[in-house]
Amino acid sequence: MTETTSRHDSDKRVIRTKKAIKAALFRILEDKDISSITISELTAKANVNRRTFYTHYRNITDILNEIESDLVEALTQLVEHFDASDFKASTYNLFIGLNDLITVEFDYYFHLVRVDMRGMLVSRLKNVIKSTTDKLLEQICSRRDKDMTVMSSFIVGGFFNIYLEWHNNPNGMPLEHAAELASDLVAYCVDNISDK
Repeated sequence: MTETTSRHDSDKRVIRTKKAIKAALFRILEDKDISSITISELTAKANVNRRTFYTHYRNITDILNEIESDLVEALTQLVEHFDASDFKASTYNLFIGLNDLITVEFDYYFHLVRVDMRGMLVSRLKNVIKSTTDKLLEQICSRRDKDMTVMSSFIVGGFFNIYLEWHNNPNGMPLEHAAELASDLVAYCVDNISDK
């Protein structure tokens, strides 16, 4: 076995182990508060030993931080494809992409949004989108003042609130309708900002 093959197999094992630990954490979080979860309970549920756990993490908070960072990085990549020439279509695609990211690619993130007790994850996600929104608004509007920061926050907050409202009650309306509503409202806000 070559060194490259050995490292590749090792990387796969690390990914599998971390995924098992994360999945176990979310299974436990469905019934327990994070503050009452022990490492022993988590490692037993993940079917890994404590030594393996401590190879990758110092504590349970490290797991949540890693998951949050992974999601923020994935969202950052998604936002990079936002096309400023068509806010409406780009917002629609971002809404659908955010949902795919949370529920399809990383289904444990779906649980993370629910257990985000401090609101830290949603805040980090908003910041990723807000930084892009700020740049895009600067491109279409000559204003560079405090009002622009507030307007950007309003747009991003509205986008996320529509997503969270839909997310908490997905049977209330189809995903595509929620995405269309978000894109219409964002486009309306942007059009009115650019006219000022």
